[in-house]
Amino acid sequence: MADKRIGLRVRARRPLPSARRKGRLTVLDFYLPHCDAVLRTSAVIHARPDDTYTWLKRFDFAQLCQPVGRAIEGMRAVPRPVAAVAQRARAVPSTARFLLDDALRAGFILLSEDRGGHVVLGAVGKLWKPSLELLPLDREEFLSFHEAKQVKAVFGFVLSRYGADRTQLKHEARFLATDDSARTHFRRFWPVIEPFAAFFMQRALRSLAVVADEQREAGAPPPPWRQRF
Repeated sequence: MADKRIGLRVRARRPLPSARRKGRLTVLDFYLPHCDAVLRTSAVIHARPDDTYTWLKRFDFAQLCQPVGRAIEGMRAVPRPVAAVAQRARAVPSTARFLLDDALRAGFILLSEDRGGHVVLGAVGKLWKPSLELLPLDREEFLSFHEAKQVKAVFGFVLSRYGADRTQLKHEARFLATDDSARTHFRRFWPVIEPFAAFFMQRALRSLAVVADEQREAGAPPPPWRQRF
């Protein structure tokens, strides 16, 4: 059931045109209207936007590491850099936790948040490197940042009502290199990592949809988060 509700679209070959030219603006367009790569994943969650937002904020991404790492290691022809990441993911202890708020402590920037509507995070760094080292910036510094040899990224979760008691949850990640040197590095890196990043987010939204179904059938409020696979 959950698989049928998951829509996965990945595009990463051409820059996005300006949203203003199309007359359609989203919250991500304010922070990064153009980009070199974009990844989109969406799901319909059987819960109202407020409840879906609560589950999203309590979502423990660390609990995805071991099952996703095992799944990637079981695939054929996995690139060496991805296999190394999968091996590290499998080593993440079951007691580890990583919520959206933990991302802020890890160097991500809270760009915009509207309960039941959206949450958008930003990051700047040499995102093609195996070790993630993000520049310590605030929201205004992110908006004005143009220094060379870096990649700017936005990660957004946008929620909208879908029928009487369901929510369409869209995740979108956009990446923009600040100069040709960074763009060359990133374009070598992205085609390798892209399908596995999409796989990770697909599993995350599938997990969220399954738990929302279980809680809806039980008539229970959003619980302290623990994924089901």
